[in-house]
Amino acid sequence: METTTLPGLYCPFPGKLNPLVEKADRHTAAWVRKFGLDSGNGQWQLYQEQKFSWMVARMFPNADLFRLSVAADFNTLLFLWDDEIDRITLNNPGGFEALAGKMIGVLKGKYQAVPQQDPPLLVAMQDIWLRMVQIGPADWQQRFTSSLHAAFMSNSWRMQHVTSTDDITLEDYMLHRPGIGGANFFLDLAEIMEDVFLPASWYADSLIKDLGLLTSRTICWANDLFSYTKELEQGDELNLVMMIKNKKQVSLEQAVHEAAAIHDDEIRQFLHTADVVLSLSSGHDYPLLDRYILMLEHMMEGNISWSTRDTSRYGIARTNYELRVTNY
Repeated sequence: METTTLPGLYCPFPGKLNPLVEKADRHTAAWVRKFGLDSGNGQWQLYQEQKFSWMVARMFPNADLFRLSVAADFNTLLFLWDDEIDRITLNNPGGFEALAGKMIGVLKGKYQAVPQQDPPLLVAMQDIWLRMVQIGPADWQQRFTSSLHAAFMSNSWRMQHVTSTDDITLEDYMLHRPGIGGANFFLDLAEIMEDVFLPASWYADSLIKDLGLLTSRTICWANDLFSYTKELEQGDELNLVMMIKNKKQVSLEQAVHEAAAIHDDEIRQFLHTADVVLSLSSGHDYPLLDRYILMLEHMMEGNISWSTRDTSRYGIARTNYELRVTNY
């Protein structure tokens, strides 16, 4: 297999680890056992080594224990969900849509998951949602539900193309990628974690929408750079690096550097957009917008730090290889 070295990624944002991470992680381990999400085949031990709680602890460094535990449970559920969907889809092509539909039904109050009758993943998500609505107002609940539904649609698109990318464009992939990885609804999750809510009308503002989209996209591009070798071994070429390589007919090394350049360019776009937003804000609005932007910065930096310092998922952390995260 062709190999290359990952370049440094531009990430000029402050990093911070939530000091409650170990308590939240212990909570999640007990929660997984409570809902029967541990298959008993050693898979949970592998998940624990990947330190999913540390990911949200870096993204949401100011969350209290209740909030951080919700995020840790939810993040772990997403990774368990990903593996479960692979199994469901293999045995039942319509299984994903059925389970996703029930999950949206739970969030809308139109479906109640029943233990022993519904999959443990669905029952566990219902438990998470009951805690989320305690800290997320009604308009937030609607936005989160819409974002999760959009993510399901993007993942349905992904499943149609995972075995062959011949009939899709690079632009198609980049459009769907935030939903595929869940970065779109993680923006909503961040608000209830950090207790930062903008007035409802602001979410329609083009600059605010750009800030969110750039955050989601750069998180996904970083993930694609960290994970492309792992995904390639699994036969999955729906990844920014491999899409660039295949669609542009370039070497793997060039594709890696082009993907990193896309990430860095969008970080610069984020910085410019943030400056514009703050320059246009009134004195009364400035503190809230400043907190919102800092929240997004923590998400982008936290994703990179978790990938390169904490988790064993990508084979980068705790090795002799050190990814340079550049500041320039």
